[in-house]
Amino acid sequence: MQKLSRREFAKKAAFAGGMLAGGPLHLFGERAPSYAEQHPDMLVSYLSGKLNALAGKWDRERDALRTARQLESRNRFVREKFREMVHGWPGKTPLAPIVVRTHERNGYRVENVMFQSRPNFWVTGNLYIPSGKGPFPGIISPCGHYPLARMEPEYQFAYINLVLNGFVVLAFDPVGQGERRQYWNPQTGETEVSSASTYEHSMPGQVLLLMGEDLTHYRIWDGMRAIDYLLTRPEVDKEKIGCAGHSGGATLTIFISSLDERVRCAAVNQGGTGHRWPIKALPGSRLGPSDVEQNIFPAAVFGIDVCDLLTAIAPRPLLLTIENYSSAFRRTADHLKARYALFDAAEKFGTEEANDPHSWTVKLRLSTTDWFSRWFSGRRGPDREPDLAPENPETLYCTPIGSVRYSQQGETIFSLILKNGVTVTPSRRVPASGAELGEFRNRLAGEIRELIRYRAPEGPLGARHIVTTPRKGYKVENVEFLTEPGIHIPAWVFVPEKRNSEPPTVFVHEAGKEVEGQEFGLLEQLAREGHQVIAVDVRGVGETAPRHSPGDRSGAFSHLFSVETAMVYMSWYMDEDLFGMRVRDVVRSVEYALSRPDVGAAGVRLVGKGAGALWALYAGALDPRVGTVVAHGGLVSYASLTRVDRYRQTAGVFVRDVLKHFDLPHVAAAIADRRLILSSTVGPMNERLDPAAVRQAYNWTVMAYRNAGAADRFQITESYKL
Repeated sequence: MQKLSRREFAKKAAFAGGMLAGGPLHLFGERAPSYAEQHPDMLVSYLSGKLNALAGKWDRERDALRTARQLESRNRFVREKFREMVHGWPGKTPLAPIVVRTHERNGYRVENVMFQSRPNFWVTGNLYIPSGKGPFPGIISPCGHYPLARMEPEYQFAYINLVLNGFVVLAFDPVGQGERRQYWNPQTGETEVSSASTYEHSMPGQVLLLMGEDLTHYRIWDGMRAIDYLLTRPEVDKEKIGCAGHSGGATLTIFISSLDERVRCAAVNQGGTGHRWPIKALPGSRLGPSDVEQNIFPAAVFGIDVCDLLTAIAPRPLLLTIENYSSAFRRTADHLKARYALFDAAEKFGTEEANDPHSWTVKLRLSTTDWFSRWFSGRRGPDREPDLAPENPETLYCTPIGSVRYSQQGETIFSLILKNGVTVTPSRRVPASGAELGEFRNRLAGEIRELIRYRAPEGPLGARHIVTTPRKGYKVENVEFLTEPGIHIPAWVFVPEKRNSEPPTVFVHEAGKEVEGQEFGLLEQLAREGHQVIAVDVRGVGETAPRHSPGDRSGAFSHLFSVETAMVYMSWYMDEDLFGMRVRDVVRSVEYALSRPDVGAAGVRLVGKGAGALWALYAGALDPRVGTVVAHGGLVSYASLTRVDRYRQTAGVFVRDVLKHFDLPHVAAAIADRRLILSSTVGPMNERLDPAAVRQAYNWTVMAYRNAGAADRFQITESYKL
């Protein structure tokens, strides 16, 4: 009888104990209880539970506010943290305004104006100026998510209502709308990606997050510079500046007005005024995010919900409108009434319902004009809207053909990303020796842990054997184990009848283990060749994929608004990272593999496919127990996303601020001098790249391996046989 060492005995005992913790060992056919019964809707429940706990904490702190002084202190905190989260402000540069043309109308005139919110970054707009002697109160109006933006007829009517009642109105196009659209081709009238402007926001917005920036910053800064422009106009009363918008423009009105106290009065029309938290995500319910610039990270850590941004406007006059009153709207309204009462300014908060679908309707246009008339002019607004005729969009153009991009008038958001992407990542000296490589690995591992909010797995594995299924030449053990409380990892262990001497393979696929784990699949082929394979579903993938729908999103770029993106945003709200959580699951899977009594201590081979290639790359950089990493079909680099204006990579592989520190070739170099294979590497659109192009992108990694005397252990190939 073979004598076991103390280590081997402990390992076998721990493994058996973990199995027995879930019930007796079940063999062919009979199933044991699964963690899935305890963790329904696992990942969404996990994320929403943590978010809701934070929301409860901040609700209690808000409820403790009893005086105007306490509330003003809280408002200062909200403004300070909001500025931090949108990465502060650049220095002010010359506006260099241009009045392109002027249109005289009965009782007012319209100027087609442009100004630079930052060097050579043009904001297009229309300035409506009353006839007669000024100065007049001035109102900026950021536009909602309509492709035509300020040129939409209902928006034009809102501006005309205001100008006929004595207000100067500056209506401007936010990034991705009106004349600042990226994907609309004025020569064909076709839109290349989607007619919805939300795609114009989220596509660049997610890339900006990689770079330590955010699109919210650009959009708010445009609005603040619009105020600067108003203040240069002699027709404007500099003490009476307002802000009014609808839909996405109303959300932008909240952002601008809460941060810029030059706004003395605000009207928020149908601007997503409900509380974000607590989240009530019932199984099967819709779960999709708004476009990225409406999401502020990590707002939940500071307890900054929509209601807090609205409260930061107090005690300045604030009108809040909605399609129809609802319990969610009333909750926000009641919250704000109480806050305005603390300032002894209850009369400065008002609400109105349209009793109409989502639009800046005539009722809401009149309410908006009445609100500004009351607080800026001390009178009531009109009771009726006169018969109006909208201008043709072409009449309101600032550029020759209605497109900054196609008119080649300055920078676009994508051209700025391209320029900044060249310099955003600090240059690093390639480690010149094995000793320097060790120092680099340790340093980069620390940076990785910080950026992906990585916590090493701890606590018992709690392994459960669910059932074993025999197949030709091997069997499949269906098992589960825990990464942390509330998160379990389903796995299939392929156990060959005739095992070879190779280390076990941990396999992770972006779509789950079943993709390659069925009969006749890749994993069967490996098992019949004698390889032991442990295929795992990291959280939110495969068996634990959320059973939610993002709504009616479809098309090549619907990933921008997927359930996956919603979950990523949920993690970022808490200053956590879903990508890092999944890397943690992969490391836990390595731990599980090495805990098995049928596995030696010589380490594992880690294979990742698709997004799994990146999880494997990071896990390999963090866990020295991984002897070989095979990254198949992974993204070539984060930098590649800064050089394009569209991509099909999901938010699930994004890491906020990563390009301010490192890129994927640096992560790959941290695996040296262990074996690393990059196979079928892809570009931003998931297009397969030529190995020569990949080798060029990974030249830094090639040199690091070469200097470590391990050049033959790094391989770049079009395909690779496991």
